[in-house]
Amino acid sequence: MKKMLMVLMLMLVGVVGCGQQGISIEDIEKEGTLLVGLSGDYPPFEFYKMIDGKETLVGFDVMLAEKIAEELGVEVEFKNMDFNSLIGALQSGQVDMVISGMSPNETRLKQVDFSDFYYTGENAVLVREDDVAKYQTESDLKDIKIGTQLGSIQTPIAESFTSSVKELATTQSIVLELSNGNVDAVILGKDIADRYAEEFDNVVVSDVTISSEEAMAVALPKGSDELTAKVNEVIAKLKADGTLGEMLEEAMKIANE
Repeated sequence: MKKMLMVLMLMLVGVVGCGQQGISIEDIEKEGTLLVGLSGDYPPFEFYKMIDGKETLVGFDVMLAEKIAEELGVEVEFKNMDFNSLIGALQSGQVDMVISGMSPNETRLKQVDFSDFYYTGENAVLVREDDVAKYQTESDLKDIKIGTQLGSIQTPIAESFTSSVKELATTQSIVLELSNGNVDAVILGKDIADRYAEEFDNVVVSDVTISSEEAMAVALPKGSDELTAKVNEVIAKLKADGTLGEMLEEAMKIANE
């Protein structure tokens, strides 16, 4: 009985140890493919566009993933899923990393590792055009109904203003709720907010200034120190030679076509 317990304990230690090792560059090289998780509904970062008659995944995050895969000398494969499922997919080994406009926060930092920031921007508040005069400052958001994307960094921001926060899986669906009058405002990153203000006739970016930034980083399994260092190296290189800025400009151009 004691021997059996000892064997079980050793097996458990082995499993826990494996979980803490994360994923290495060698692991990815052996597979020959970098599996990247994202939520393809966040233009200009990741979204689907009809190109040559085919629905194609494009965007800033897609370009960044391709650059990282290129540096690793492997192919890249994207796994599209709801934003709220990405951390779980990373923890369970379904993907090697997540590049999906994700911002580190206290909860996520306990679950996964993050690279250096590859993008830092502002948050914005979308409202219906008829209501724009009602929303001028953060205090005007108090106790109204605010929409956010499920699992996004904007949700706790919204919750700091009101207890009435509606979350949906995609950004487009929550902006549609705003357009239809089912929420009073929506908080998104400024770049995507600007995009939806162009797409929806009755939706505009308000004058409300949110005192917080949207800082995006690549998420990786806990303990993936070598791979995280490599991703940081790629990000630093792309920033230094101006490629990162060119990629964002190109992604925004594609989104607006």
